[in-house]
Amino acid sequence: MRENENIEQQSCYNNANCNPCNCRPRPICPTGPTGPVGPRGPMGPRGPMGPEGPAGPTGSQGPAGDTGPRGDVGPRGDVGPRGATGSTGATGPTGSRGATGPTGATGATGPAGVMGATGPAGPTGPMGATGANGAAGPAGPTGATGADGAAGPAGAIGPTGATGSTGATGSTGATGPTGATGPTGATGPAGDTAALSGLQVQLQNSSSGTINNNINVLFDTTINAPASAITYNAGTGTFFINEAGNYYISWWVNTDGAQTETSVVFGIRILSGGSGTILSSSPSPMTTLQLTGSALITVTTVPTAFSLFNNTGVPVTYGTSDVQANLTIIQIS
Repeated sequence: MRENENIEQQSCYNNANCNPCNCRPRPICPTGPTGPVGPRGPMGPRGPMGPEGPAGPTGSQGPAGDTGPRGDVGPRGDVGPRGATGSTGATGPTGSRGATGPTGATGATGPAGVMGATGPAGPTGPMGATGANGAAGPAGPTGATGADGAAGPAGAIGPTGATGSTGATGSTGATGPTGATGPTGATGPAGDTAALSGLQVQLQNSSSGTINNNINVLFDTTINAPASAITYNAGTGTFFINEAGNYYISWWVNTDGAQTETSVVFGIRILSGGSGTILSSSPSPMTTLQLTGSALITVTTVPTAFSLFNNTGVPVTYGTSDVQANLTIIQIS
């Protein structure tokens, strides 16, 4: 090891540009005051890095010398040890505000806060209007009868009353003997023979069917027809009376709705041999019911024709009963 150091030292002394004080072993020369900076010579080749010596005292700053010509760049030497950290520099000026970043995703809902204390009561509102009187309550129980008052003084004697009614009749006396039988009276004239006849028909095959406005009820079943003076045309729903006299007509119709109407109207109308319409209507709002009606007509012209018809103004739905309508005509005289 010492042989290598002697060789290196000898090489340093033989170099005209070498400072003997820098040759090994160190130190050889004491450190003198720093002289003025001479002109910058050409950069020689970089020697090998020696071990780091102790730091000498800092010399006073000499005057700056003239800048010498720039020497050639020597080969890059080995990286030296990291120097001590310098003092922190002054804070630079604040940079300009950066652009606003995109809105972040909505965070999860936080837990419900604690309920705040109840606020003070608000001022009393104005008094509301007086409500309507309530219904009268039930009568209270009858109070107990009070004690009898003291008897008053006797009044003056009143005038004499009217004469009383006659007393009850006495019992009937015993029946006398039966008298002789009188002669038989003459026979009276024979009385008129009373007889009723007529016609009854029904509608039995139109359950849940409909009948349009101003259309006759088409009865499809004849129940009884003992009167030769009354006939019926099932195809048109027309009745014919072929004998003068008084006739009583009774009818009913089962209905189950009339669209937007709130009541149903049916009636008897005279088609020929006279004129007139006898109607019957349901109370409103009621369109599902058995509507009934009757008429008494006097026939003077024969034949007289009539019908039972819908006068509601809209189609009417028949009920779902077995019999949807019935009409009976009775010849009175």
